[in-house]
Amino acid sequence: MFNKFLIMFACTMFSANETVKDFKYNEISEVMTISQEQEFAKFSHNNQAVLEAYTRFETALRSSNLSEKEIDTILNAAVFAAERHQFQTRKNATHVPYIIHPIGVAYNILTIAKVSDPKILTAALLHDTVEDTNTTPAEIRERFGPEVESYVQELTDEKNLPKQVRKDLQIINASHKSEGAAYIKLADKLYNLTDLSTGLPEDWTEERADEYFRWAMQVVDQLPPVSPPLKSAIEQISALYWSKKKVSP
Repeated sequence: MFNKFLIMFACTMFSANETVKDFKYNEISEVMTISQEQEFAKFSHNNQAVLEAYTRFETALRSSNLSEKEIDTILNAAVFAAERHQFQTRKNATHVPYIIHPIGVAYNILTIAKVSDPKILTAALLHDTVEDTNTTPAEIRERFGPEVESYVQELTDEKNLPKQVRKDLQIINASHKSEGAAYIKLADKLYNLTDLSTGLPEDWTEERADEYFRWAMQVVDQLPPVSPPLKSAIEQISALYWSKKKVSP
């Protein structure tokens, strides 16, 4: 009888210990869980302007017809891009973290072009990772699929070529872009021209800014006509820029 009591007591203690272990494990797991927004904030150095851009983008995503799974994939791409660009900044007076640019490009596609294709939005967030970081096309393919990789490849310049050659090739190759790449390129140019119209980057002269506007419009004019709203917004920014200078482009 005594032995039977000991066995029952041991079983009770074992069960209790397992409950405690499960509780501690679950408690630790919850503490260790980091949200996508927290990860993004970490890689963007908690910059207020960038976090506001992220919030606007996420709000727009959740107001779209995208599923939770698609939104999760897109936001994962935002975190991935933020991590890869974390030591880069825009060439402006405030040196805002570079990730604000890909977020803005994707936001332009979603809100101006009214395109919510998850692969296009994902590629928009990643469009500079291969060109400007140590990210490889194979990595993009493995994480986000072949279609996203294809868009990113279309938008990646050959960095070993002289800068002027790369700019010329952007004009030459613009008309051959796929629909997805054309959306991203238009949104990219809109973001850059809008940014440039608010102030010159460090070490830029007005002449260099003028040349950038002229070149960017050449690229835009050669792209497939996938989004009249995006192109119209670009034309408006360009017209406003030149009107302030009181000269023709």
